Amino acid sequence: MDLIILGAAGETMATAFGTSLVLLVSFLVLLGALSYFVWNPVKKIMDDREKVIHDDIQNAENSKKDAARLRDENEALLKQTQSEISEMFENSRKQANAEQELIIKEANARASHLITEAKADIEREKERAMREINDQVADLSVLIAEKVIQKELTATDQQELVKKYLQEAGDR
Repeated sequence: MDLIILGAAGETMATAFGTSLVLLVSFLVLLGALSYFVWNPVKKIMDDREKVIHDDIQNAENSKKDAARLRDENEALLKQTQSEISEMFENSRKQANAEQELIIKEANARASHLITEAKADIEREKERAMREINDQVADLSVLIAEKVIQKELTATDQQELVKKYLQEAGDR
């Protein structure tokens, strides 16, 4: 029993062995207690921390993938929008050209109509002027006939008189 009690025996080999044995048992009990009370909770905390870090890394990778996907979607949407804008500009340009051509056609048709009306007006005025000239020639003929009746003329006098009145009619 003295071997188990520390310091009860003198400095013998058995005392050293007993002390070593007690130290070994104390160490193993302490190791077991530490393992049960400290190591398992510390290991659990470390495992939880590792899981949190792993989850954070996974979330960061997922966020990075989502950001890349959204960037690609935004680029595709931007390209589509640019394409639609270009198409709208092209349609507007085509519509403007069509309206321009329509306006030009309408203007040409109206100008042609105005020219036709102007030609018809000119023709009517020409006919009216011809009627007036014919009326004046008739009046002159009557006037000549009156003068001839009033004065008997020779053939040369009549020719001179007709030439004179025709010249007067031409001057008017």
